[in-house]
Amino acid sequence: MARRGSSSLNHLKLFNTSTSDDALTLETKNDSSASGPLITLTRHSASPDTGDVLGKIQFKGRNSDGNLIRYASIDTKIKDSNVGTDDSALNFTIRVGGQHKSMLIVQNDGVLVHIDKPLCLQTTGYKKTKLYGTNATAKRDILFPDQSGEVIVNDSGKVMAKDLPTSDPSNRGQLWNDSGTVKISAG
Repeated sequence: MARRGSSSLNHLKLFNTSTSDDALTLETKNDSSASGPLITLTRHSASPDTGDVLGKIQFKGRNSDGNLIRYASIDTKIKDSNVGTDDSALNFTIRVGGQHKSMLIVQNDGVLVHIDKPLCLQTTGYKKTKLYGTNATAKRDILFPDQSGEVIVNDSGKVMAKDLPTSDPSNRGQLWNDSGTVKISAG
């Protein structure tokens, strides 16, 4: 067993047959608001570079043939190792049809959700709103400016917009309500 701050172990394996008791418990006794306990995964590399995976938490189990396989994992990689511009990405991978599929990446330039499957927003009452993606052939942007307003898709699938101007706003591309007809302003 390693002594505090003086030794290191090359490999540590904990066995637990209970499915209700923790196999590992870490505790910090401290009355401050600082975080703790801490778990640190450190990769020592003399040449850190873009794409280096710094650590991975793997979730494994047996399949119907009894083979031990990775069902899911969380890992992080370096996107930029240069001082002052250093960036990283946190990747969530799951198993889909026997293959590993990255489904969510949180990184410096945004959150990437790979939506070959629908992105579902679910309430506590288990009502789901599904957003579908397709095999994109081009980049498409939806911009939500810092302004108030609502766009609604009602129960029958109709797109509704509240508070459209009722006279031509003279703002090129803006929608407006001309006595019940939605029009696009020419500017």
